[in-house]
Amino acid sequence: MMTPLVTVVTPTYNREEYLPSLFESLKLQSNHNFDWLIIDDGSTDNTESVVNSFKDDAPFPIEYIKKENGGKHTALNLAFKTVNARYTFIVDSDDTLTADAIQLIYDNDQTIMENNLAGVAFLRGYTETNVIGTAFPDNGIFNDLDIRFRYKAIGDKAEVYRTDILKKHSFPVFENERFQGENYVWWQIAMEYDMLYVNSIVYITEYLPDGLSKSGRKLRINCPFGGMENSRIGLNKKFPLKQRIKCAWLYICYGLFAKKSFCKIIKSSDSPALIIPNLPFGFMLYFYWGKKYKD
Repeated sequence: MMTPLVTVVTPTYNREEYLPSLFESLKLQSNHNFDWLIIDDGSTDNTESVVNSFKDDAPFPIEYIKKENGGKHTALNLAFKTVNARYTFIVDSDDTLTADAIQLIYDNDQTIMENNLAGVAFLRGYTETNVIGTAFPDNGIFNDLDIRFRYKAIGDKAEVYRTDILKKHSFPVFENERFQGENYVWWQIAMEYDMLYVNSIVYITEYLPDGLSKSGRKLRINCPFGGMENSRIGLNKKFPLKQRIKCAWLYICYGLFAKKSFCKIIKSSDSPALIIPNLPFGFMLYFYWGKKYKD
């Protein structure tokens, strides 16, 4: 077997009942030349024994690492350090892949490397024919900031990133905070690299009531330092003005939840000209969310 180009990375926490479905979808891949890295973020269920039961039946290598609970972003930080394959494909424990997902990464490898792209993005679907959000404007090379803000593509996508690029990035970790928006890394990569976009559904998503995708605003409010860092990225002038203003409101709002003064919020933002005129709006957002979501 050739050295795998792809490592499927699955961060998981107390998802023993969902992992078998993902495993079955991986066994059904038309190309088994990949490995599967499972980062267990301190599960208290039987995740480890479930994963061990997969190993004898797997037509691909499985590596299992258990760590202290710290949130998905800390599991991804560990994964970025661990993976050695050319590409990292993050697949959540409650989701599945279509049978051609790995092969499509191989099919697009040459284009990615010849054009020094960050990786390839595919579509996610509720089913293999029902796309989540909108499709890309076309198949081809684009920048993710254009895809999101110029072409208005919405919905979660299935991004596969070059591992060497991911190793240059990590999510910030704050004491007592177990959530960090993933755009913190993806947007920084988008400011440096373009991406290949392919209008094929390869990733089937189930949004669980207790999953991160449904945890909502309350979780983010309880992790305000991470919210500030995530919003800070969007203050960059590479983003459209409308998005920068939105991120200014969020930066101010999360800063207030972090119990920072207006002066400290302005100084820490590195964008005072954007933050100062938006202070009233950020405060109003803070007041509204405080009434609606805060314990």
